[in-house]
Amino acid sequence: MKVVVFVLFGLVCSLCGCMAPSAKRPVKPPEALVAAPEGFDLWEPCDTARAEALRSEADGNAAAALRGAACYAYLVERGGGESAEAAAGKKLAERAVAAYPHSAEAHYLLGYLAGLVARHSPLKALNLVPVIEREALAALDLNPELDQAGPARMLGELYLRAPAFPVSLGDTALAVDYFRRAVEIAPEQPDNRLRLIEALLAEDLAAEACRQLQHFWQGLTPDDAAGESWKRGLELQGRMCGDLFED
Repeated sequence: MKVVVFVLFGLVCSLCGCMAPSAKRPVKPPEALVAAPEGFDLWEPCDTARAEALRSEADGNAAAALRGAACYAYLVERGGGESAEAAAGKKLAERAVAAYPHSAEAHYLLGYLAGLVARHSPLKALNLVPVIEREALAALDLNPELDQAGPARMLGELYLRAPAFPVSLGDTALAVDYFRRAVEIAPEQPDNRLRLIEALLAEDLAAEACRQLQHFWQGLTPDDAAGESWKRGLELQGRMCGDLFED
């Protein structure tokens, strides 16, 4: 599942509200008796009725909060949901993290839903950046392989899209590092490599970007020719070719 793209991070904030560069260290979650309920499926198909039912059960039921957060994330990304659903899911994810501090899924969903809220409510985006970073780092520390290297992919996307210091914590070099890690963990996930290529181009590392694009094309099958990954690969290839002609 594609990680959230923070499309309006170009907003300006006053210096008193801006963030210094983060130490970039994973937040160690406190001790917990359990990590997550058994049989939890991160991206199980869900509908609005199911999401509302889980939200009504969430008071005093941490498992329902976790499943409800996942349901709302699914609705926003794949079912056409918008700001209200993203906010509702974020609240459930916060309950899930409190109940399951050792659950990579809970932390990942909180970071993911915070990103969805930022996407639909751009005025809140900068304030949500540290939440996304904190939760993605926690998820990465707990389970790097979750969602085909989703935590590393989320961090790479955050550092690639966010404005740089002093406005926020954007850092294209750091984005390259996390996307490289995502490719190492799940090389078969096309978004991992495509985002690494984009970050490499942002860092003017065209030769490595070209090598990564070759790996990307080699990993595709004829069935992928009409997909979004194929189109994104062509777009990035066009950017590289354009840079060559400009030189």
